[in-house]
Amino acid sequence: MNHELFLMMKYATVGVANTAITIIVFFLLREIGMGIDGANFIAYAAGILNSFLCNKLWVFRSRGKNWRKEAFWFLFGTSLCWFLQWLSLKGLLLFVSETIAFFIGMCIYTAANYLFNRLVTFK
Repeated sequence: MNHELFLMMKYATVGVANTAITIIVFFLLREIGMGIDGANFIAYAAGILNSFLCNKLWVFRSRGKNWRKEAFWFLFGTSLCWFLQWLSLKGLLLFVSETIAFFIGMCIYTAANYLFNRLVTFK
């Protein structure tokens, strides 16, 4: 199998796990009465932590001594992508339901995050 295709499949697998973690945490926190901003932040933080560990150790197999540099760029990139997602969520709430806005924002986050990690963090 082509190495790049295999890498993309592994990245997608991690993405599915991150998405599941983010969705479950978000809706559980909303169910217990947490506000939308707090639930959104904590849910993405849980997905981001899982993403960094899985992408570093399994997808990109980056075991070098540059983990601080990778962590910095990963957190910078995911923070930037999360902020784009949050802006989208807040803007979309003016037009669509919370669930639809959340999922559209998640798509925006995922696309931007893949590009950032592929081109910057784990290049």
